[in-house]
Amino acid sequence: MAWDNIVSRIIWMLIQPSNLIFILMLVSLILIWKGRRKMGLPVLTVCVAFYSLVMFGPLTSWLLVPLEKRFSVYTNDITHGPYSGIIILAGAERIRNSSYHNQVILNGGAERLIEAAKLARLFPDLPIIFCGGGRIEGMMTEGEIAQKFFIEAGIDLNRVRFDDISYNTYTNAIEAKKLIEKDETDTWLLVTSAFHMPRAVGSYRNAGITIQPYPVDYRTELSPSLSSKPNAGRNFYELDFAVHEWVGLLTYYISGRNDILYPAP
Repeated sequence: MAWDNIVSRIIWMLIQPSNLIFILMLVSLILIWKGRRKMGLPVLTVCVAFYSLVMFGPLTSWLLVPLEKRFSVYTNDITHGPYSGIIILAGAERIRNSSYHNQVILNGGAERLIEAAKLARLFPDLPIIFCGGGRIEGMMTEGEIAQKFFIEAGIDLNRVRFDDISYNTYTNAIEAKKLIEKDETDTWLLVTSAFHMPRAVGSYRNAGITIQPYPVDYRTELSPSLSSKPNAGRNFYELDFAVHEWVGLLTYYISGRNDILYPAP
């Protein structure tokens, strides 16, 4: 794993909303215990207010809906062409569980592979590129889990090209470009989670790949809400994804990995 990816994972672990709220609450309690109530109470008050916004849904909704709506229009008619192939981004695979049980076990992003299998059947002559080299020492890789999924779904593996090197969205696009043959100059269907599509589109456009976004794995109803049934666990889970993508968009733009801050259709 590249050093920049290790650093980014450490930073994200600290600023991830579900982790950060705990860190701040712990700091506020320490300040109060040490007699610094004037410093600790405001921090604790902010934490409670933030937790409430997440628990009742509006904050998660406000951040997630714009990401998911950005490219939703492209799911309306997928029969247009011609297409050169289908690109699938990894992220649905549960590496440890799949390895321990020798089964294809997927997370909440399972639609990435499910919808990809549907597209593979809809367009039986198109090649497929699976992007994702995620691995844990001694475990199956993302690609190996996907390979097992394709076999069990009845997809001919001779159609599938596996990238087992990339470790983030930017390198997904770079490695996918290497797997595209010279005569494959038409549009590629790009399959990934709806909230992840803006950053993915920017990366693949920068790599010089003509793509048609095919967003899947929707987490919202595509309309922001002021409140919902209180569910702190679910909402923090979704908020982590939303914040990760907004931070990723900003980071990719600043670092030059994407030419546009918020890629559009």
